[in-house]
Amino acid sequence: MPGKARIEDPSKDEHFLRTLRDRVRADPQDADALTALGSLLLQRGDAQKALECFNRVTRQNPAYPGIWRLKARAFEALGDAASAEACRKRGADWHS
Repeated sequence: MPGKARIEDPSKDEHFLRTLRDRVRADPQDADALTALGSLLLQRGDAQKALECFNRVTRQNPAYPGIWRLKARAFEALGDAASAEACRKRGADWHS
């Protein structure tokens, strides 16, 4: 129905979370899975664990698309405006 918020099935969210964690366990260098896992954790309000995922990505590939913006959002959620701004600047460096 237009205009109504879509209600997600929480079991699908949990299944997706398990799938991502399984992928990271199988391949700790899987930047796609780490980024998706961090994004999901950030969305769920767990900015610290999200940042841990994002940090793993930037250590192996600092040019990973969009990762600095995601790190900035995690730092903002943690109340660290200075680090968020540093991430935005760092991300801009990869697009220059």
